Amino acid sequence: MDRDNALLAASAPFAKILDLAEDAIISIDQEQRIVLYNQGAEKIFGYTHDEILGKSLDVLLPLQHLRAHKAYVKDFAASAVTARRMGDRSEVFGRRKDGGDFPAEASISKVEVEGKWFFTAILRDVTERKAAEAVIRASLAEKEVLLKEIHHRVKNNLQVVSSLLGLQSRSIQDAVTRKMFQDSQNRVHSMALVHERLYQSENLSEIDFPEYIHELASHLFRSYNVSASRVQLKAVIEDVRMNIDAAVPCGLIINELVSNSLKYAFPDGRNGEIRIEMHNTGDHQVTLLVADDGVGLPEGVSLWSAKSLGLRLVRTLSEQLGATVEMRSHGGAEIEITFHTTPELVRK
Repeated sequence: MDRDNALLAASAPFAKILDLAEDAIISIDQEQRIVLYNQGAEKIFGYTHDEILGKSLDVLLPLQHLRAHKAYVKDFAASAVTARRMGDRSEVFGRRKDGGDFPAEASISKVEVEGKWFFTAILRDVTERKAAEAVIRASLAEKEVLLKEIHHRVKNNLQVVSSLLGLQSRSIQDAVTRKMFQDSQNRVHSMALVHERLYQSENLSEIDFPEYIHELASHLFRSYNVSASRVQLKAVIEDVRMNIDAAVPCGLIINELVSNSLKYAFPDGRNGEIRIEMHNTGDHQVTLLVADDGVGLPEGVSLWSAKSLGLRLVRTLSEQLGATVEMRSHGGAEIEITFHTTPELVRK
């Protein structure tokens, strides 16, 4: 009995233990001949132990992967590590007795016995898992298309409402009532813009808020017919991402505060500046600052005593976000709101 056969005979009791495993366990020598082949391998590949023992490992590999596999084993034999996972960068495939290829998850280890290297691969057939993942991916893609369509339709419907408000306001003679319609139109537009941004986003769970703020502010300047050369907009917006539960109320708050500045901060055509800042302060928390260098807030006004619809909305929406609010009036108006970008964190 030569040394290799002696080794196989000595390992026979251990081979019986390995037969209990559902995964394929296959050992090869330095010439890549199969020296151990458990029952799990028989079930996965279709070859019996007697059919495969002593054969080259090539018989278990797809033709297109032979060269890469030989290079992999050679590289592994020369490396200092004794075990590693296979397929970190590309999929591993096996070939069954009937000629069918299948995807696999595998790891390989090596051991030196009497000056010879032996390699053992533990391989799992992941055909069913891959098929299930493909079904899930297809389902997610379908749901993503559906969500995009929903956001698109909601945006369109809100734009219809905004247009109806605009048309109705044209027939109203009373200036105060007409401004109320205009304010309502802008509020609807701020919500429509959220859905438009989500529709255009690659990630349907979050909205790119810096871009949203710039679009919203530009719309308000046009809506109130304020020249950007007379009242300048200065925006310092960090890369903040919000889900729709936070984006809608935050967008409405910005709409109200910027609208108030455009309407009241710069009377008689005076020049000025509106500043919008948004910063991440850690732990999903964001600070929003809307300020102007106009005439400032009326004496004694506060968010909790205000009777105007706009400030009452800011108060209600801030409570919805679980936000803290600070109002300051020196050299203009300044309102700072700190809240979580995921409102569910507040509710816990």
